[in-house]
Amino acid sequence: MYRFLLLPLLFVTACADSGPGDCPVDLDRLAPAVAEVYLAESLASEAPILVRDSLRQVYYRRTLADRDLTPSAFDSLLFIVRREPEWIDTLYSRAGVILTRAQAEATQRTREGRGNDGSRISGADAGAARN
Repeated sequence: MYRFLLLPLLFVTACADSGPGDCPVDLDRLAPAVAEVYLAESLASEAPILVRDSLRQVYYRRTLADRDLTPSAFDSLLFIVRREPEWIDTLYSRAGVILTRAQAEATQRTREGRGNDGSRISGADAGAARN
């Protein structure tokens, strides 16, 4: 008799969606690093083919070093985050927001005729920066 009562209870608890829980990695700290790594990757892809791989490694290591991360630590953190789709979606959404914000700020500076450091750029330089 008790088996028939426990079987539905066991089935319901086994099928319950408990969710992935909180990510053990600080996504707020990792998102800027991911955004900068992708930005460095895109910059390296513009380099001539002969130096592209070495430049990619330099950008990658330098970007991570600026964030006090080693390549192996960064890869380990990403490996942990990739275990749950919700975590990876959150991470890349935050990185996307960071990149979009940086692009909007750069566009605004260009429209105002200012360089990345906030200084005024001349008319010829401003035209080149818009293109």
